[in-house]
Amino acid sequence: ATFGSGHWYEGGGIYRRTHLSRSNHTHFTHDGIFVSPEVTALTASKVRVHASAELETTVAHGIDASAASPSTAMVIFTLLDDATGAVLAANRSAKIRLSPGSTPQIVSVAMDVAGIALWSVQQPTLYTVQVQLAYNTDSPTATVVDAQNVTAGFRQTAWSSAGLRLNAAHFKLRGFSHHNSFAGVGVAMPDRVHLFRAQASRALGGSFWRMSHNPYAPALYDLLDALGVPTWDENRDYAPEYAPAMHDMVKRDRHHPSVLVWSFCNEYECLQVSNATGLAFRAVAKALDPQRPTVANGDTVGLDVQGKSHAGNNSFEKFHEQYPAVPLVLSECCSCQTQRLDRIETTTCMHDQNSPGLLPYVAGSLGVWTLFDYYGESHVWPSVTSSFGNFDLAGFPKPHAYWYVLNWLNMIDAGDQGRPPVPVKPVTRVLDLPAFVSGTVAVLSSGAAVEVYADGKSLGRQASTGTGEPLVFALASDCSFPQNLSDVQCHGLHKNTATSVKLCAAACCADRLCTAWQWGGDKGCFIGALKPDSCKHSASAWAGAGRSAAPTVAIGNITAVSYGSRGGDDVIVGTHTVLRGGKAVAVKLELDAPSPSTGTGSRLVLDGHDAALVRASVVDGDGILLANASHNITFAVTTGPGRLIGVGNGDNACHRNAKSSAVPAYGSLARAVFQVTLDCVGRNLDVVTAVDVDHGPATVQPSGCPAD
Repeated sequence: ATFGSGHWYEGGGIYRRTHLSRSNHTHFTHDGIFVSPEVTALTASKVRVHASAELETTVAHGIDASAASPSTAMVIFTLLDDATGAVLAANRSAKIRLSPGSTPQIVSVAMDVAGIALWSVQQPTLYTVQVQLAYNTDSPTATVVDAQNVTAGFRQTAWSSAGLRLNAAHFKLRGFSHHNSFAGVGVAMPDRVHLFRAQASRALGGSFWRMSHNPYAPALYDLLDALGVPTWDENRDYAPEYAPAMHDMVKRDRHHPSVLVWSFCNEYECLQVSNATGLAFRAVAKALDPQRPTVANGDTVGLDVQGKSHAGNNSFEKFHEQYPAVPLVLSECCSCQTQRLDRIETTTCMHDQNSPGLLPYVAGSLGVWTLFDYYGESHVWPSVTSSFGNFDLAGFPKPHAYWYVLNWLNMIDAGDQGRPPVPVKPVTRVLDLPAFVSGTVAVLSSGAAVEVYADGKSLGRQASTGTGEPLVFALASDCSFPQNLSDVQCHGLHKNTATSVKLCAAACCADRLCTAWQWGGDKGCFIGALKPDSCKHSASAWAGAGRSAAPTVAIGNITAVSYGSRGGDDVIVGTHTVLRGGKAVAVKLELDAPSPSTGTGSRLVLDGHDAALVRASVVDGDGILLANASHNITFAVTTGPGRLIGVGNGDNACHRNAKSSAVPAYGSLARAVFQVTLDCVGRNLDVVTAVDVDHGPATVQPSGCPAD
C-alpha cells in the first residue's frame, strides 16, 4: 500500500478487461457519444431525446498534419426499438469540417419520439441508438467510417426537499454501499459475479446501488441498466489535481440511465480541501452532463443534493431547518457487524440507523454499509476481511439479511415504484443456530403470529408487532443476575421501553446478548453488555443487576411456524427449521451462478471470461447441513473447458490462499469460482492470439466450440 491507498483492499495490476481499438483516422473519440437519459416532455406521449458525439481526425505517425486536407463529416443518429427493430426516430447533425490533428469537435442533435416507455425500477426499458459517422460528405464517395451502437434508456428525474421523483413517481430510496471484492477472485470479478451481487441486492429489496468509493467495471453499469437499479457513481480521490478523474468518470458513465447522481467524494476526503475543489469538480461534471445532480457522502461545496454518512435524525433535522430547500439523502449508514456463525444481534442497529431515511424531507437510505463483506477494514487480528456485509465475502447470506427481506421487500407495497419487481414471499426465519444458542431464540416473520419449538417443545406463541423487528423466545429458565448493580450507574447501556423493574429485568433476560439491566425510575430502563469499569457510584437511585454471560442451552433443532396474515388466523403461512445435524458423510455441490434461483441465468457463455459460483455443503447421512463443519474441501475441473480461479468460505479470519485448490468449510459451507477457457463468441480472435504472445492460462482458441 502507498499513501492515498484505501483502508480497504483496492487490488493491483490489470484486473479488468482491456481492449485494443482500431479505427479510421476520422472517428468518434473514446466515450465521445452521449445519448442523454434525461428527456424533455413535449406532450403527454412525446419526449425529446438529446444526443451528441465528439469526433476527430488523427494523423498517422510521420505524416505532416499541415499537408493533409480537411474533410467534411456528418453524424447520423437513429433510435431503434430493440424488440422489433423499427426506427422510432432519426436525425443528423450539420456538416462540419475536420482538419487532421485539430481539436476534437462536438455535434449535437435532438430527436422527438412518441410512445416510448420510460426507464424505471419496475420497467427498465432499453433502446438502441445507432450512431454513424459519414466522412467526405461533400464527395460522391461519401462513406460511413465509424459506427457505434449505444444502449440507451430514457427517464425524467426531479430532486427536491421532498425527495426523488422518477418519471413523476415518488418513492423512498433503499439500497446498499459496496466494495469491489469477492472470495477467490479479489477485485478481478467476472461479470457473472457482478450479476450475482446485483441480484442479491434486489432480493433484499435494494433499489439503489452506491459505487463506493470509485467507479466500477463498465459491465456492472450495463447490468444495473438492464435490471432497473438506480446508481450513485462515486469519484475516488478529491483534490484539484483529480478533477480530470472526475471528468473521465462522468464522460464514461453518462449514457447509463441507471446513473442518477455524480458523487465527488467520501467522508474524510470531502473535508481535506478548499472550496475550489468542489467548484472545479462541479464545473467538469456539468460541462459534460448538465442534467444530473452532484452529490457527496460528506460536506463540501458545489452540490445539488446533500448526502450524509452515519448521521442521526438530529443532524438531518438541523440541516433541513437551516437549508429547507436542499434535497437530503442518507448516503451511508448501518455499519452493523456480524458473521454467519457469530450471530451478534444487529437488527436494532439496522432499524435505528436506517430511520433518518424515513424522514419526510430525506430521499431515503441508499447506502447501507455494506451488501457484501470485503477484503480489508477488519479492525482486529486475525480477521482479514470486514464484517459489515449482509452477505459474507463468499456470497452466503448472514441471518440478519432477512431483516431487509422483511422490511424492504415483504412490507413494501408491490405498487411502490422503488420496489424491485421480485415476487413477494412470506418470511419466516430463525436467526439462531442450535449449536450457538444462549438463552433465547430470535425469529423474523411476516406472519400475524409465530410459535417456536426447540427439540419439539413449544416455547410459546407470540403475536407479531407489525414493526418488522424480530420476536424473541426464552429458551432457558435460568435468568439469574448475581451481580448487584444498584446504587451505581453503568454507562454504555441502551434505552429499553420496559415500564417497571420487573419488565426491565425480563427484557434483559430475553436478549441473548444482554448481561446487565438498570432501572432509573423516571429515567426508565437501560439494558446491554456489562462493562464493570463503566459502573460508577451515583447519587441517583438506580436498581439493577448483571451477569457474566447469558446461559447456553444444548439443543438439536429449532423450528419457527408462522400463522396467518391477520390476527387469530391458524393457517400456517411459513416454517423454518435449523438443525444441528449428525456426522458428516458427504459434500453436496450446487450451482449458485448461473442459476435461475439467484436470477443469474441458466448457462455459461463460452466467451473466455464467464464464471460459475459453486457452493459446497457438508451434510450428514440425511442430507442435513451441519451447523459448523470445518472439513477441508478440494475442488478441481474433471472435464470440459474450464479452470478453477479461486476458493473461499466467508470466514473473516480465514488466511488460506484464495488461489489454492482447497479451503476449509466455514459453517459447513465453501465456495469455488470456475472460469471458462474457451471463446466461441469473441471477435478478432486472430488478433487476440497474436497479441497474447505469452499464451497465459486465459488464452482461448476458437476450436472445440459446440454446435449450439
